[in-house]
Amino acid sequence: MRISRLSMPLYSHSRLGTYENCPFQYKLRYVNKIKPILGNSIESFMGSMVHDSLEWLYKLAQDSNIITKATLLEKYEKLWNENWDETIRVIKKDLTADNFKETGQTCLEMYYDRYHPFDQAITIGLEERMMIELPENKKMQGYIDRLDKIGDGHFAVHDYKTSNRVPPQNKADKDRQLGLYALAVHQRYPEVKKIDLIWHYVRFDEEVRSTRDEKQLDSMISSTVSLINVIEAATERKEFPTKTSILCNWCEYKAQCPEYSHQYASQKEMPTLSTTTISAVQAAETVDKLIELKEKKKNLSLDMDAMVETLESKLLNYSKESGHTTVFGKDYKASFSTTESVKIPGKKDLKRYELESSLKELELWDDLQEMSPYKLKSMLKSERWSEEQKKTISSYLDKTENPRISLKKL
Repeated sequence: MRISRLSMPLYSHSRLGTYENCPFQYKLRYVNKIKPILGNSIESFMGSMVHDSLEWLYKLAQDSNIITKATLLEKYEKLWNENWDETIRVIKKDLTADNFKETGQTCLEMYYDRYHPFDQAITIGLEERMMIELPENKKMQGYIDRLDKIGDGHFAVHDYKTSNRVPPQNKADKDRQLGLYALAVHQRYPEVKKIDLIWHYVRFDEEVRSTRDEKQLDSMISSTVSLINVIEAATERKEFPTKTSILCNWCEYKAQCPEYSHQYASQKEMPTLSTTTISAVQAAETVDKLIELKEKKKNLSLDMDAMVETLESKLLNYSKESGHTTVFGKDYKASFSTTESVKIPGKKDLKRYELESSLKELELWDDLQEMSPYKLKSMLKSERWSEEQKKTISSYLDKTENPRISLKKL
């Protein structure tokens, strides 16, 4: 169904980022509007509590009410306790919720010491909703943590970050979210002459500052509109593939994702796909068993090739039947892929003569110079040969698909 212009969605940087990170997560969150089964991550929760505490601090400062550091920390403690939920997930096994709580306290202490008495500029917006007009009738919104006015036509956008690393300057200079904030300020305040874009990395008491010129904004606008068009085309086609990465560890939809759902289901809940293969739960267990056998083979030099081959065959059959490209065990993941090999007919084979004759008749022989499977495969993938030429040459070749399993520690 084509997207109506009257019901065009209102995009945001986080919405676009969700699609870039994983189209399937985008589908669940924004298209199907499905509520995640898993709780929020502790990193996200701690970041929200720090943001809320600083927003409260500056609201009071706007009215010349400068609170003490102790009062700020008391507010943080209260917000943490009032909003804490037992479903919040601590991903890193060597850390606890209390560790993250203390990190948030330290962030606020360092911030308070650096900026007290918070009179560097006039704050004109806190969690300020900004609307952004883009070409092709696209619309976006964003929320600026803090918007300051420094002087005549001089504004500052502040964005608090609780990440555990400070990015390089070039990342700030290319960041889409900061660019959208700058565009929003330009559109709301025609008198703007300069905009400071400031990331506050509160874990490290560091600022990363950036600006945008007209050329940078035009480039950002163009790429953003292009991405929105890609998303809308995918929505019309209903094509939202999964995209696995390290970010999956923090995904709230992990239990609802076909790549991971087998980790959260019991044996009774997961149907067996057929009598000739294994269930999703068994597939996860098979990954661990496969690793165990491979380690024994390496350390003890035992001849377990047949057993390894059997386990690999089970996993490959499971991948083929279920459509899953990744299966996660306890400590390792198995990724499945397929490579294609091209075999040229032997020199005594009539098809070899016909292949060489066709290459010469189609004036393609000079592209190869020698009968090499690698070069043939490369040319068949290139755009130098027409589809008709590729079809003719392919008819003389034997192609074989080779399934592969790649094992990687989580």
